[in-house]
Amino acid sequence: MFNATLSNTKILKDSIDTISQIIDEVSLKINSEGLEIVAADRAMVTVIDFKLGKKVFDEYECSEEHSIGINLISFMNLLKRCGSDKLNLKLNDEKNRFELFFSGDSVRAFTLPVLDISSEDVPDINKFDFPTKAQIRSDIIVKGVEDADVIAESVGMELGSKGFRMFAEGTSSKSELKLDGSAAGIMNIQATDLVKSKYPIDYMKKVMKAGKLVDTTWLSMGNDYPLKLEFAGDGVSLSFIVAPRVSED
Repeated sequence: MFNATLSNTKILKDSIDTISQIIDEVSLKINSEGLEIVAADRAMVTVIDFKLGKKVFDEYECSEEHSIGINLISFMNLLKRCGSDKLNLKLNDEKNRFELFFSGDSVRAFTLPVLDISSEDVPDINKFDFPTKAQIRSDIIVKGVEDADVIAESVGMELGSKGFRMFAEGTSSKSELKLDGSAAGIMNIQATDLVKSKYPIDYMKKVMKAGKLVDTTWLSMGNDYPLKLEFAGDGVSLSFIVAPRVSED
């Protein structure tokens, strides 16, 4: 049995909106602690780790652990219909359906079919050893990605004890965003050596939609190494591992 009620639906909407840009179908894990998604896109460029704790909900009941397949695009389309109404989520085991109820001036009901999704091996995101890490304002990283998007198909990042840099190089154009270690946009740097890597711009644009969840982003990277982006707030955690782009534009 699963039954949960949520008044402030923004966290759920923003999280699912971001994830659905990258992955369309997932296994949603439901347990006594909350909701969880661990999945990779078909190209294995990005791995997603999402947790929404039960403390976010007004009411939360889960008598046993469930793993249900859902289409995130369909789920998001329904969440958009919620508006400012209170959301009630239920799992109907008998009919094999995921049910949504919106309560406001009226009560509206929707159902999503539970899909049979084959389990796939997902890389363990905890196995990576990142030599550098920094906490940076989310809106600054978004600007750097948007700047790079008009120049090239990848965005370069450089992180060290003295600061952070984002850059892109096209055939005849360049973009650069720089923050020194004392800049207001950097809250924390944990680095000894200077590291540098490039990442695909199309994935970075999708991932950074999670910047609306929290004001700051934890960024971890190495030389020509995967990038980890962590967006963590009160009761919500959304992390991404993005594979590096080693080929030149």
